Amino acid sequence: MRFPDVFSLGPMRSLTLAAALLACLLGAWTPARATPAASAGPQAVAASAGEEQLPASLETALYRLPKGDPSGQVLAVLTLASAPGWHAYAVGPAESGQSAQATLHAGAVAALALFPPGTPQPDAFEPEKTVLVYQGLTPIFVPVTEAMRQEPALAGQVKVFSCSDTSCWPSTLPVSIPLAGRDPAELPPAEAASWWPLFSALRNAALAMPQATCPEPALPSLARPQAAPPPAAEPAEAAPPPQLTPRSFTPALEVSGLFKAALLAFVAGLILNFMPCVLPVVSLKLSSLLAISGEEGRQERRRILREHNFFFALGIVVYFLFLSFLLGAFGLAWGEMFQSAALAIVVTVILFALSLSLFGVFHLPVVDLKISSGGRGHTRRGAFLTGVLTTLLATPCSGPFLGGVLAWTLLQPLPVVMTVFAAIGCGMASPYAVLAIWPRLVRFLPRPGAWMQGLEKGMAFLLAATCLYFLALLPPGRLLPALAALWATALGAFLLGRGAHLSSSPLRRMVMTLLALAVTAAGLAFALTFTPPAEAEWVAYTPKAFEERLGRDNLVLDFTADWCPTCKLLERTVLTSARVAQWASRRKAVFMKVDLTRQTPEAMALLRALGSQSIPVAAFFPAGRDATSPVVLRDLYTAGQFEEALDEAFGGPATPPSPAAP
Repeated sequence: MRFPDVFSLGPMRSLTLAAALLACLLGAWTPARATPAASAGPQAVAASAGEEQLPASLETALYRLPKGDPSGQVLAVLTLASAPGWHAYAVGPAESGQSAQATLHAGAVAALALFPPGTPQPDAFEPEKTVLVYQGLTPIFVPVTEAMRQEPALAGQVKVFSCSDTSCWPSTLPVSIPLAGRDPAELPPAEAASWWPLFSALRNAALAMPQATCPEPALPSLARPQAAPPPAAEPAEAAPPPQLTPRSFTPALEVSGLFKAALLAFVAGLILNFMPCVLPVVSLKLSSLLAISGEEGRQERRRILREHNFFFALGIVVYFLFLSFLLGAFGLAWGEMFQSAALAIVVTVILFALSLSLFGVFHLPVVDLKISSGGRGHTRRGAFLTGVLTTLLATPCSGPFLGGVLAWTLLQPLPVVMTVFAAIGCGMASPYAVLAIWPRLVRFLPRPGAWMQGLEKGMAFLLAATCLYFLALLPPGRLLPALAALWATALGAFLLGRGAHLSSSPLRRMVMTLLALAVTAAGLAFALTFTPPAEAEWVAYTPKAFEERLGRDNLVLDFTADWCPTCKLLERTVLTSARVAQWASRRKAVFMKVDLTRQTPEAMALLRALGSQSIPVAAFFPAGRDATSPVVLRDLYTAGQFEEALDEAFGGPATPPSPAAP
């Protein structure tokens, strides 16, 4: 049999050929079951009195193909009719909606359905998205092969998803066309129909499509019998994970004993001084040493250098010992404590205050990073706290060698954990311990000068950037309170800098200091105690969950689907998380989401029991004897209408409000 030329169709060939290729690629043909499937959705005829009119229907007819046509002798045409004001989503790639599907067969022989191209148009609810739609009458072509003609009927279903301006409706349209005993000579000729050029183009494009491009059979004459699906296997218990033997890419760095762990920990601690989290504080630490080295009096300078470096190193080691006890006793991971939003906020406020101090807004006497000479800023307490702060900033970082060390160490007993962490602290503190023992080594550092003031401002910007890093660790609901705490810190620093300098009277300094501390503490307390608005907790619909709550709780059901743009619009505008959480708390109601994307029979039966076949639908089931008389809200609605439905179903708002039902 000779196939006609693909390009012999005149002016329509480019458009219709592209449409056919698209339809084949997107699954216009789907394998059929061995037995006819029962219709699971609305029928393709007008509903009985009192029911809603379906938005989609099918009209079926058989036609005689010309002699020698490669598709066979008979063509079945399924005409999809969309009601006025409705459109069905077409086959093809689109940014919204769900493509039409066909599952057709004659006996055990699968049938090929050729869908025409859809009309592109902006989505009604999201104009920036484009959808492909069928409107009015749309023919779907099913070539009937010789093998199919030996069977009693062409059967199956066509599934389409229809939408209007206010609602969406899934339609599963049954197909049953008798084939046995039909003489092709008695059928009307297909070439006389208005859709004949469109079918010819779709048919020729399917014939020309390579098997590699469309792996399922593209030719009607090549349709393969489809075996019945195997029976579903009994659910089995989850198999245990396999026994794995991982291999390290760097076996020399793997730790298996305390000595190697302590050695690598010392090296890793030394490298921590150069990590981005720590570098700003360490740079200022070295700069302060340069300032100290310019002081008059060799003995006094050496004393200050020894004392400052010793207490700085002591702060590092003490913090690591405390951290080892914390991680070992509570089984935490390295850096896991920064999962606490409160700790991240406190550290951010401290770093922000330090950066303001470096910018010269005020003087922070407790932890002083400003480059200065003289006794101010070189106290033992200040050096110790600066060492603690430096180590605290190192905790979120994980430098070289540290991963393998921590992987082994944190699985060991607490004494081993503390020993290894003490080695990390000694490694990080070693440069400062060396300077404490031999303070004359400071002469190898650059001479102090005006360039140090520029370094001070640069480090202030780095500390401010570190604040951004810690802010990024916060959940979105805690970000605004944290920014409020930083604003209060800036105000407190300004008050302290303007009113608490040495030229002011003691009373003024005390008042301004207390006022600055009060403002900063209030901002920090607000950030630490702020509770984000409750998020809506939707319960997923299952028949069991619905039965358990029906009559026991005030119950709100929202029927939605991924293919329903109206439903998605309502989720973004009316059923927002904050609003649903508020309604659930005030009405003591359980909000349950019924997802009809896959159209489970139980959910569809419940929708029909509510007198609807289209979505969106919201149903309000009151607790008690009236649970079987729910209030139903259909199609598009506003937040005000939703609240009115809540009032009608559940009465006035419950007082006092209580948390949402689990």
